[in-house]
Amino acid sequence: MSNIPVYAHRGATCRSVENSIGAFKKAVKLNADGIELDLQLSADGVAFVTHDIDFFRLAGNKRRITDMLADEVLQLKLGNAFFRKFLGSRVLTFDEFLHFAIPLGVKLNVELKESFLGKNERIREVVEKSKAVKDIHFSSFEFSVLQTIHAMKANVQTAFIGKKNTDWDYVFSIKEINAIHLNKKFYCTDLMYSIWNAGFPIRFYNIKGNEKYIANPHDSVIGWITDFPEKIEKIQKRR
Repeated sequence: MSNIPVYAHRGATCRSVENSIGAFKKAVKLNADGIELDLQLSADGVAFVTHDIDFFRLAGNKRRITDMLADEVLQLKLGNAFFRKFLGSRVLTFDEFLHFAIPLGVKLNVELKESFLGKNERIREVVEKSKAVKDIHFSSFEFSVLQTIHAMKANVQTAFIGKKNTDWDYVFSIKEINAIHLNKKFYCTDLMYSIWNAGFPIRFYNIKGNEKYIANPHDSVIGWITDFPEKIEKIQKRR
């Protein structure tokens, strides 16, 4: 049985500030197969590698990225208050991230966040910029974002991030989506089996590395998304 790809969630977030260049470099050093990252859009349409719609949690700044120009975002320092004062990580643009990631050949799971809703031109721009990545898929909680990608006919993989209250009958009718992403709490539940029976493989996120099923995963699993890539890699090497 071949190993299932392990994606470092926002980089190696247990070792460095999430979605920072430090976290991504650490993920590569830990031999993660891939990197999961989040993209949000600034007011002037620049794609930045960050998860939240605002910067309060990571930079102590309550402003929303959609109300900030790119130059303003680039001035922010990330991390706790002490770290920000003396060092601090800068928010990466997607262009900068690609410059780092493409030469490494690492797999990418790019999640397009809520600021991309209705911004079809920006969605297409992100996909076009990613053409040099050998193994990439785009994920989102928003169907319209994934449908914009599908309409491009760019031969790129997409994944819908599902929840318990998702209209699953509708999801199962959308054949252009390639995979489903689920929280690990749905592993071995009726929902997991329904998704698999409908023909969709699954990547599970929020994996901690202490789950017993990692050593003997269900056939539906095509990816683990985790803050602890080294733990999952170690288990899979033993298998």
